Amino acid sequence: MPIADKDSFRPTPNFRGKRQQKLVRVQLYNAQGMLQDIMVKDISARGLSAVARECPPGRGEVVTVQLPDKTTLWGIVRWVDALQFGIEFDVSSRYEDVPTAGLLDSPARIY
Repeated sequence: MPIADKDSFRPTPNFRGKRQQKLVRVQLYNAQGMLQDIMVKDISARGLSAVARECPPGRGEVVTVQLPDKTTLWGIVRWVDALQFGIEFDVSSRYEDVPTAGLLDSPARIY
């Protein structure tokens, strides 16, 4: 999977959108292109917060998240606290435009 260029990142406006809060396992590609499973705690059109099982991505790292329906979103890690971290999506990765934006409502994917 190609790694996005950090210099091409366009931040979203600072307002907060509606968040869905449920635990869902998704896949994350870090800046080195390594794949790891993470647990998303909440997600919105602007970003997500998640927990890594072992080593979270570093603050400022460009990452790509692959949702269970294979939709990919990319962004920058904005904060890290132990194994928890938050990702701000690039404006071109609009979660609200994803046809399956309700994927967190599916009980089959909740852990």
